[in-house]
Amino acid sequence: MGGPRWQAAGDGPASAYEKYLVPAFFTGCAEQLLELAEVKPGERVLDVAAGTGIVARLAAARVGPEGKVTGTDVDEGMLAAASAAGPVEIDWRQADATSLPFPDGSFDLVTCQQGLQFVTDTPAALDEMRRVLAPEGRVAIAVWRGIEVNPAFVAVVDVLDRYVGTAAGMVLREPFAGPDRADLHRLLTAAGYRAVKVRIGIVDVRFPSASEFLRREVVSTQLAEPVSGLDAARHEEMTAELERTLAPYTDDDGIAFPFQTWFAVARRGRDLEEG
Repeated sequence: MGGPRWQAAGDGPASAYEKYLVPAFFTGCAEQLLELAEVKPGERVLDVAAGTGIVARLAAARVGPEGKVTGTDVDEGMLAAASAAGPVEIDWRQADATSLPFPDGSFDLVTCQQGLQFVTDTPAALDEMRRVLAPEGRVAIAVWRGIEVNPAFVAVVDVLDRYVGTAAGMVLREPFAGPDRADLHRLLTAAGYRAVKVRIGIVDVRFPSASEFLRREVVSTQLAEPVSGLDAARHEEMTAELERTLAPYTDDDGIAFPFQTWFAVARRGRDLEEG
């Protein structure tokens, strides 16, 4: 007999992602990213690989009615969830990060939160972000730090590897495989940005329990089907082991842990021909 059928509510993983992961991880990260980017009223902001749109929504509140916010993502499901959750004044566009459908110099700020690590051609994406920036425009990027400094996910990936399979574990490893501090400096400098600054950000994360942490990760990704294939006894054993492993992060209200990300901010600068 199969184990518990952990399936995404609503319209699927994108809906669950917005419901569960955005409040836990991405809202706090977005707030810090926009603070570092020094968003101003009236600015034109482009959020690349917007997901369900938390950065764009928070940016819209900061730029106010005189500003303009545009969000892009390659995934139609994410854009549908973003459109449902976000203010109507945000312009949502389906687009690949390496081919942005905007004229040169269209934006004062380009943001990309936890998307750059999934782009197949990172230099091309950074070139495109720079192309659509106005002279002296800024870019603000967030990519998770390595999984080794995010031990709660080490525990989750370990139980997925052993109970479901390494392919399942890889689904949650991938977000941590992005550029590190040195890579971000190198990539941004090579793409023609200046005044590059990279810093560590900490997001405080809380879930009702270790098993609920696992469930919400599963239903917000493509893991629901393989995990639900476990028999009930194996599923119970997997969640019990995760609870034991995460016991140091457990209190009377569930589990809480710090989560680390890289933030990188830089300026476009002027091309030589611009004087």
